[in-house]
Amino acid sequence: MSTALSTNSSVRAKHIVWIAFTLMALLVLVRRDLSLLDAHSFLRQRYAAISVLMWAHGLPGALALLLGAFQFSSRLRRRYLQLHRVLGRIYVGCVVISAPLSILVALALPTPTLLPATIIQAVGWLVTAGTGLYCIRTCRIQQHRAWMIRSYPFAMVFVATRTLNMLPAIARMGVLGVEISVWSSIAVACFLPSFILAWQELAVSPRSRKALSTA
Repeated sequence: MSTALSTNSSVRAKHIVWIAFTLMALLVLVRRDLSLLDAHSFLRQRYAAISVLMWAHGLPGALALLLGAFQFSSRLRRRYLQLHRVLGRIYVGCVVISAPLSILVALALPTPTLLPATIIQAVGWLVTAGTGLYCIRTCRIQQHRAWMIRSYPFAMVFVATRTLNMLPAIARMGVLGVEISVWSSIAVACFLPSFILAWQELAVSPRSRKALSTA
């Protein structure tokens, strides 16, 4: 009974998180990214000198952000395992393209203080996705799941930082506010997934753990 209640609570929490993140992504799309279609917008002018580099980084990054969300669907994995595998390969490919290019973008933009943060995010994204790929290639299913859970938050940083930057208190800080939101989001992406995975393990009762071990 307690296991069922715990599972239901976990499912509800997962749905709440995904709904909140979807709303954040839509907010960023409407309030910020659509302005890139306007040739006279601030963002379009800011990225004009590196427009090709931005598209080469941004499109794979956006695709990884979209496809990665579907990889957490248990129903998709059960019913369409082959599709899950294909989407996973595309996700890792997008990471391999987008992450290194983000460093080149940071080098080209006039905010050198954000370069270390970009390097940490890019390396973290590459290492976690690569480790997840290695685990599934060597049939380590549980480890694969854990490392992909660690990987996706590095993609979520894109949405999280831009959402935080819209808050009036942070927006009034200018560059300092951007640095605070970027470093805070990366710190959460680095440590929160492992914390959640550890607590999920601790939440399993000794009797259930013994039954799983015997099985």
